[in-house]
Amino acid sequence: MYGLVLPPTAPPFALNVKLSVRPEKREAWLKQIKDEKRSTQQNEDRNLQFSISEDIKASNTFYLHEQYVDRSAFYEHLKSPHFERYEEFCRIEKPFTKGKKGSNNGGEPECFQFSPLAEKSDWSNKRKREQDYADALRDTKMEASTATAFCVTVNLYPKSELRKEFLKVIENNKKGTDNKGLEPLALQYTFGESSTESNVFHFYEQYKGTKDNDKEGFEAHAASAHFGDWNSFVGTDPFVKPPEVYFSKAIEE
Repeated sequence: MYGLVLPPTAPPFALNVKLSVRPEKREAWLKQIKDEKRSTQQNEDRNLQFSISEDIKASNTFYLHEQYVDRSAFYEHLKSPHFERYEEFCRIEKPFTKGKKGSNNGGEPECFQFSPLAEKSDWSNKRKREQDYADALRDTKMEASTATAFCVTVNLYPKSELRKEFLKVIENNKKGTDNKGLEPLALQYTFGESSTESNVFHFYEQYKGTKDNDKEGFEAHAASAHFGDWNSFVGTDPFVKPPEVYFSKAIEE
C-alpha cells in the first residue's frame, strides 16, 4: 500500500502520507480510513497518533500522519486485521486518482517515513499525549476556539553543507512553538529526518484557530521571533530544491 522501504528497526517512527481520492469514492474511502484510524488507536498500544486532514484548496487530496513508538510497532500495524481490511478496500475499490497520460503524478499514496527529532522524554507516553491534546483543544482561555486543527505538512531539502545550521534553526523553531507561553495556539510541531534519504526532512504541524479565522494559530506562529529566525535562514538560499508545503484541515470523528 505505502510502497515502503524498510530499513532496520530504529525508534521512534513516524510517517506522512499524501494521496488523492476519486470524487465518487470520497465517502466510501473516508468511512474506511476513519475505521482504520479508530481501530488503530483503540487496538494498538504502541500507536501514538493517527491524524487525517484534507487539503484546504484541493478537494479530495488528503494527508495522513502516524506515529509509533518504534518501527516494529509499525510492522505490527501492517499485519493488523483493520489494516488488512483497508488494504482490501483499496485493492477492490481502487479509490485513488490516476495521473494524466504520460505523467507519474497520480493520486496513489506517497509515503514519507522519518524519525522524529528533539522530542521530550515522555514522547511515547500515549495516554499523556492524548490528554494533553484534548486539554489544548478545550483550552478555556480561547472561548472562540474551533475544534478542528489547521495542519501543515512540509518536505525540506537542505544543502548538506548547511545541515548543522539547518538543524540548529529548526530545533529553535520547534522549541519556541512547543512553548505554550509563546504559542498557546500551537498543538503540535513534529519534524525528523527521512528514514530513506539523508538531508531530507519531513514536518507535521497543527494549530488552533477561531471561528472567525481558522488560521489564527498558524499566523501567530508565522509572526513569532523563532519563526523570524527561520525566515532569515531561508533567505540564505539553503535548499537544493524548493520546499514542499501543504495546508490542510483536520478531519475528526
